[in-house]
Amino acid sequence: MEQVIASVQPEEKPMGGASKIFNIFFEPRKVFENLRIKPTWLLPFIIIALLGIGFFYTTYPYIMNQQVERIRDNDKIPQEQKQTIIDKMTENSHPPLWQLPLAPIGTILVFVILAAMLFFVFNVILGGDSSFRRVFSVYCYSNLIAIPSMIVKIPLIMLKKDIGVQTSLALLLSAESKETFLYRVLSGFDIFTLWMVILISIGMGVLYRYTTKKTFIVVFVLWVLLILITSGLSSLFGGMFGSRLTLNIRED
Repeated sequence: MEQVIASVQPEEKPMGGASKIFNIFFEPRKVFENLRIKPTWLLPFIIIALLGIGFFYTTYPYIMNQQVERIRDNDKIPQEQKQTIIDKMTENSHPPLWQLPLAPIGTILVFVILAAMLFFVFNVILGGDSSFRRVFSVYCYSNLIAIPSMIVKIPLIMLKKDIGVQTSLALLLSAESKETFLYRVLSGFDIFTLWMVILISIGMGVLYRYTTKKTFIVVFVLWVLLILITSGLSSLFGGMFGSRLTLNIRED
């Protein structure tokens, strides 16, 4: 008679907020096991929102410089109007205070939409079983990759005085290709974003009890589709940029 021995998984010890933030970079699976039991998202979201505000405030002059260069290089804007537009854009060296709350508002909207996409794919299409709160918690903690990303990028931006610093495959192209669809697509393949995709894949695997390989394939495909869509929209609206500015100046 065979004796069946049930394998008992050791219960994960609860982790505090600071511990989860630290371990998301070193022991992500333990963090996600904790989130599976007790999903939380507020602390990482607050950190990411504050980072977004700090990044926008710090890099605002370089963002404006990029916009000014785009106007100067835009043949769709009449030459006599370019300086008027530039003067209006560069009136302030810092962003207006009312613009700063836009970072957390925009962040929460994007997070909810993308987490809902993951929830739909894994629950409805793949037939998994988890809650939106768990998926949202995994997504928020995975986005803490913004911390090392900004540690690397902000000094490079300030050193080069250029917001267009790349840690992506766009490095393979010349600076003259910045406004092309291919450049925008390759910009999406950023090393820190790939790190985040890997974390999301691990987290989804923990929540749905799938292999990391399976979840990585799903999340990677969604990531590529998102890059293609956003790059296409950016190219479309980027092409309309000059026309909109000209119209606004005439109305003023």
